Amino acid sequence: MASSPLYSSFSPESPEIFTCDILQRDPFNMEEIPEIKDVKSSRRHSIIGLASFDFPVLRKRKRKNADEDTISVQSLDVTVKKKSRKSLLRVSSIANLLSPSKSAKKGSETFQRSISFKVPPSPANKVNVTPYKAPQPSPAKRRLSRTWSDMICTTVGTLPTELSHRDIKRQEAIYELYQSENDLVEDLICVKKTYHDSLKKLQLLSDGELKQIFGPIDELIPIHEDLCNRLQNQRLPDGTTQCVGELLKEWVPNLHHYISFCANQVFGKALLDEKKNDEAVEDFLQRCQDSPFSRKLDLWTLLDGARGKFVKYPLLMKTIQKYVTVLDEEDNKNLAEAIKLAENVIAEADREMGKAKCNYFRAKINFIYEEETCQSLEDSTTLVCSGSLKNNKGSKLHVFLFDEVLVVTRLNSQSGQQTFQVYRQPIPVDQLVVTDLKDGEVKMGSFRSAFGSGQTVKNVFRVSFSEHDKGQSHTLIAADEHDKRQWLICFQKLVNIVSSDAVKTGESKDKLKAPGTEKSKDAKKGT
Repeated sequence: MASSPLYSSFSPESPEIFTCDILQRDPFNMEEIPEIKDVKSSRRHSIIGLASFDFPVLRKRKRKNADEDTISVQSLDVTVKKKSRKSLLRVSSIANLLSPSKSAKKGSETFQRSISFKVPPSPANKVNVTPYKAPQPSPAKRRLSRTWSDMICTTVGTLPTELSHRDIKRQEAIYELYQSENDLVEDLICVKKTYHDSLKKLQLLSDGELKQIFGPIDELIPIHEDLCNRLQNQRLPDGTTQCVGELLKEWVPNLHHYISFCANQVFGKALLDEKKNDEAVEDFLQRCQDSPFSRKLDLWTLLDGARGKFVKYPLLMKTIQKYVTVLDEEDNKNLAEAIKLAENVIAEADREMGKAKCNYFRAKINFIYEEETCQSLEDSTTLVCSGSLKNNKGSKLHVFLFDEVLVVTRLNSQSGQQTFQVYRQPIPVDQLVVTDLKDGEVKMGSFRSAFGSGQTVKNVFRVSFSEHDKGQSHTLIAADEHDKRQWLICFQKLVNIVSSDAVKTGESKDKLKAPGTEKSKDAKKGT
């Protein structure tokens, strides 16, 4: 048979030309239709050609004419990987090629991958977001200790040769006072600007709360700045300072501002501890403590540092007075008067602080029944001593020794606030008897175990009424020997005060039910 124009235009590599010739011929001219009976034989001869003859392309062209809304395959970025085509060319048998289960499935997967819209992955999915980690705390700002000799070697160069060892010691004491004042001013300014002003600006505390916590801090800063300026102006060009007694005698009366400052600290500390339960306030205080300017000190340590310096003024001035020469009698006299004035101010501050502490703890003490009262507790003005002790049953107690009464309490929580509930009857001071018990005489446990071989305890003493029918006694156990000794000293101090008051009022000591300390004659009789 002569080769037809149809086969001449056919090429396995160009199926599009074959398609165009068929469509261009007359469909009613039967003579022009070629024979295609050899298609099967040609399929056996050339598997590669059949593999390239892609019938699904013809069907896609027909669906395009039927539906105008169908997406054109050519309009998409259809890419057939060469790897898949090569894998198809390597088919080892016709059965594998004509298998509908594998070829159809593979073709559909390839077609789905080729026409699928590729959405770029979100950048947030690729980036590993790590949780917030607080930065490492900065190194603390260290305060270097500097002596007068170091200052002289830095500024002047050498120490004056005419100074004796006593004179150098005196200059060191004066410079220590000056340097401590500079450090205190720096701390107070830090507390005022960093803590007080920031808490007010951030509205974390109200004005009343700030006043209760910080007290009259605005009045303290100018006082210490004034002393620094006076000492600096008193210094001679060679770095030495001569007489400071008159200067200190004029300046010490300014310390009366510390009386209200110390009395305010009792309630200020309680309010600050309560405000630390607020997360915002606690976070602010912690960030400040981690910063270099705080030197790793918390707010209360910085505030209480001013009170600690206040009570050290007599000691600092006594050190200066110790090295004053005999020839400087006037300076020695002025220093003595300044020391006496400072001690009087400190004593007044202690009294006011004791009253404030007494009022604070009196408000925290409550009775089991509301109608119960204790006149001696209401009349108390000073808290002599307080602390935690245990009874002979092992129960933890909190004991308050006021100037008028001894109150034994138990810790209690009421409406989220810590209170002290009275345990048994309070013992008035004029009816108090304290008995020092020897180690090993008292056994731990209940009344039944007291007759057995129970464990004995140390550091024990007993408090009771002078008239046993008025109330029960308490057998108390201190933490150690030092703690017991401190309690006994406070009891004895109170005994002396009551005895002296009784003598002044003209009462006889024999008739007075005065408290006293006595050794136990028979410890087994104690409760």
